[in-house]
Amino acid sequence: MKTKRSDHRYTEDIAREYELITLAYPDFEAFQERMVEGIDFSGAGSEREGPFRLLEIGTGDGFATVKLARALNRAQVSGVITSIDIDSRMIEKAQELLDEHVGNHHVHFLASDALAYLQDEPEGSFDVVATSFTLHNFDNAYRREVETQIHRVLRTGGLYTNADKYAPEGQEQFDALAHHVDEFFTAFLSRGKTELLRKWVIHNISDQSPRHVMFVEETITRLKELGFRKVAIDPRQNLQGLLRAFKG
Repeated sequence: MKTKRSDHRYTEDIAREYELITLAYPDFEAFQERMVEGIDFSGAGSEREGPFRLLEIGTGDGFATVKLARALNRAQVSGVITSIDIDSRMIEKAQELLDEHVGNHHVHFLASDALAYLQDEPEGSFDVVATSFTLHNFDNAYRREVETQIHRVLRTGGLYTNADKYAPEGQEQFDALAHHVDEFFTAFLSRGKTELLRKWVIHNISDQSPRHVMFVEETITRLKELGFRKVAIDPRQNLQGLLRAFKG
């Protein structure tokens, strides 16, 4: 197992009140839902053998995990979702959420560094790798290694999808950042969350730094070079974009 190298960028209070992000991103859950709707859980037309396998990178509070589990249940196919997060506290919150709304008999949780987990998995292990609002927290060099391993662990024809922050370039990037910062002020000031507001604003500015930012065209080019096909980031609103790419 590789030594852990990912950034753990959430302070304890940000992690504890992570669900407040929905106040600043009113379409947060709908955005995740679009990611889930783009996954073919039935595997129609594929050459898959055995149960459907999906890897979720970045469990977070479990909002997306619940949507993935419900979609798998609706598909009525044999399958399992493996959901990993570096923070065991978020894993615990997600387990509670699934127990309340879905039941987690199709979901396996694991506290693990993303790259370390991927490197330990055999080639072609998963039909889908899905993630939301996680990869933008990784520094660029680490993220590139993660994407390389995502390509390796997907079966041929498998889907990599990510609902996350994909930045345009130039003035549009800064305009979008200003919009998001304004949304955080609107959501948190009226609730007296001034210290949490300060940390979220700093976090969002850091997301657009050269160390972390994910540019749209740069990402598409890199994934194609890795061997992904039909790579697209669409639709994009402000800094949010839905990535879909298939292993060729």
